Amino acid sequence: MKTLLIANTLFLLFFTLNLNSQTTTFEYLLSTPLDELFWDIVETPDDSIYLCGSLSTTAHPNKKYGLVAKLDRYGYLVDSNIISYPGKSLHLANIIPSSDQEYVLVTSIFDTIGTYKNASLVLYKMDNDMNLYYQKIFHFPPTYRFDHLIANMASSSNIAVAVSVRLPTQSSRSFFYEFNSDFDSLRAIYYPEGPRVISHIHELPENNYWTINMLLNQYELLDSSLNIIETQKVPNSITSNYGLAWDTDTSFYLLGDGMDFNLNPHNLAFIRQYHPMDTSNHLYNYWRDTDTVDFPATWNGIDFKNKDSIFIGGTRNIWLGYYNPWPSWFVVLQTDSLLNIRWERFYGGDAYYLMGKLIATNDGGCLVAGTRYDYLNVTEQETDIIILKLNSEGLLTGNGDKPAIEMHEAIVYPNPGNEVINVRIATQYKHSVFELFDINGRHVLKQNFTGTQGIVNTTFLDHGTYIYRITSNDGLFESGKWVKQ
Repeated sequence: MKTLLIANTLFLLFFTLNLNSQTTTFEYLLSTPLDELFWDIVETPDDSIYLCGSLSTTAHPNKKYGLVAKLDRYGYLVDSNIISYPGKSLHLANIIPSSDQEYVLVTSIFDTIGTYKNASLVLYKMDNDMNLYYQKIFHFPPTYRFDHLIANMASSSNIAVAVSVRLPTQSSRSFFYEFNSDFDSLRAIYYPEGPRVISHIHELPENNYWTINMLLNQYELLDSSLNIIETQKVPNSITSNYGLAWDTDTSFYLLGDGMDFNLNPHNLAFIRQYHPMDTSNHLYNYWRDTDTVDFPATWNGIDFKNKDSIFIGGTRNIWLGYYNPWPSWFVVLQTDSLLNIRWERFYGGDAYYLMGKLIATNDGGCLVAGTRYDYLNVTEQETDIIILKLNSEGLLTGNGDKPAIEMHEAIVYPNPGNEVINVRIATQYKHSVFELFDINGRHVLKQNFTGTQGIVNTTFLDHGTYIYRITSNDGLFESGKWVKQ
């Protein structure tokens, strides 16, 4: 456990670090008395990690500050910076490496009274030592309410930014900008028709842009003047939250919230599409449970360095918001280039987790980042930022110390429960055995499972605490306590 004191002109802030670190995996927990929300994470060629988010206090939740932090490859905090704007709330949406020594911070500012009006776009340059040394601001009409912000580095080394705003009694509209490295506006357009919230941007050859409008669940092709010249619905009824990883200049892998063939909603659905707009030729797969929501990572949940090792991430047992008083898990899958699932693992269950982003890392593993709401130990809406560095097999390898977050290959819910126990088993295990013991070690039931889920009838059991064990002949072993209320 480490504690770092950070001085800021507004206040003193304590970062309590809870991490387990090794050369390839670690866990990092940014926990303070403030409310921290995660927004973005990147890895640099030297394996440094930059993350950004927001801070606020429970006394003044509408006054938001930007947070940017740097970790080394082992998960130790190197430096951090808190960014504020006088008289405004600041939302730090993206951190974009623009060179070996320079980063672009893409932020919005708006009123602190909760209306999100009087909004502006603010771009910052930050050096390798976390110093902000250049900025430009672009104002929106004062009645426009800030809604959403996304930015990406274009292949031309320019910066593409989409800002969604909302007018009274109207759905979201959007602005689209292209800036050069000095933040001069090269191209800009306002789209007066809605609804329109852009979740992803990609520059195509010949100076065109491709975007996803997540409110209409469609791809949009822009010409060199940024006019929308073609639209196409995302196939297979896949909706947001979208994740995107480009394979070539014109083909990509897409993750979203989909339906299975029985039209059951909320699963991790993913496709490989071979053309930006032509959806007739694509691969499709999905993975889900039948009774508890599995939802893709909020900002981006699919990435790869090697197309034969594609990482896919989301949250299990999710509902809207950051502050739900029940357990959830990060869930990570790995597929091959044809979207065949190799393995699945779960992380958490001791708090309410919400995955924000997954990125593949230089060493063949991945980083998973999001928020953690410790509802069992806090009485107010106060979340923390959590980062997991996993190896290529999705493991958190230890150095003798037990990680604070636990990895599972099978999970049991609800817990506490009553009449049934639901069991979710990772896809790599085809056959398993569930056993339950009372507190005295007496064997009370045994059930064999084929596949990834099962239901155990517990109506005949007395109320109390039991020990469960889930095993298989090919390496699965999970155990824990289950309480019948």
